[in-house]
Amino acid sequence: MNQHDFNNESIKLLVKIFIWRKKLIIVSLIAAIISLIISFLVSPQYKATAIIFPSRTFSVSKLLIEQNQGAQEDYMDIGDEDDAEKLLQILNSSEIRTLVADKYDLWTNWKIEKNSVYSQHYLKLKWDDMVSFKRTNFVSIKVDVYDYVANRAADIANSIIAYGDSVKHRMTREVAKEALQITKEEYDNTILRVNELEDSLQVIKELGVLDAKEEITAYTRSMAKAIEKGNESAQKKLQEKLDLIKKYGTAYDDVYANLKKYRLKYPLIKFKYDEALINYEKGLPSKFVVDKATPNEKKEKPIRWLVVLVSTISAFVLSLLYLLFTERFADIKKKMKLYLNSQNQE
Repeated sequence: MNQHDFNNESIKLLVKIFIWRKKLIIVSLIAAIISLIISFLVSPQYKATAIIFPSRTFSVSKLLIEQNQGAQEDYMDIGDEDDAEKLLQILNSSEIRTLVADKYDLWTNWKIEKNSVYSQHYLKLKWDDMVSFKRTNFVSIKVDVYDYVANRAADIANSIIAYGDSVKHRMTREVAKEALQITKEEYDNTILRVNELEDSLQVIKELGVLDAKEEITAYTRSMAKAIEKGNESAQKKLQEKLDLIKKYGTAYDDVYANLKKYRLKYPLIKFKYDEALINYEKGLPSKFVVDKATPNEKKEKPIRWLVVLVSTISAFVLSLLYLLFTERFADIKKKMKLYLNSQNQE
């Protein structure tokens, strides 16, 4: 279609609009009146907004307890994009959605049947319509909440943020609990083994073996001197000592070596146990709150003039399309009738 044809079609369309102006005006006025009435019947919605930054994701013990070598991570640093995505996943969780719904009885306030089989499905649909999360270019997260009561909209937004820490702590606590059980078991076994080895070593000492290596060296030298002097009494006593060490010396060395190993292990496993205990009992916040949500008494939805404008324009366009279609259909029907008449005459 060239420019000339386009201009002709545009003129024809304007002519048709002028011819059908009364019908189009009547339909548009009716749509405007109905949409205005509906806009007054729709419950107003109020908007509350909160803005947060994610914090860095770290283990509490590694960040605050361990003396890290080299570059020390700062728990006061704002999180990066990965931290923001993790926080977004938590805020979007069904757990937070249900907690907030129960706290503010959104089942009643948002007219959702709580005990229905599809209650969670309808809650999610309404939640997606009333609550939105958006990551900004500054790696912050914007939480927008709509509700029919201004104060409740702000409370919901702030509760979502607060529950984020609870859900994250619950998630990490499950892992920390398993780690704590493993390290506690190893810690208790280490203490038990140290006590057993100390008791065994004490028994051997009571038998007369105080330090096998040192005593063998000392008694061997004394035996050499006794032999040199021909002191048979001394030789006999020293031989008894050497026989005793020969009998229990190996056991002494084994027990002492194991005890030394477990004593070296103890501070390491004790540190790991303390670390796991801290990770289980404590947690760092998952966000920095930039702006808490505050009530805004100016309604956000519906925007009545916009509803009326869109409805009126839509009604006008649909009416015009309908009239064009009926006219075109009438032309086709007329042509088909003429064609059939001509075929019958032949």
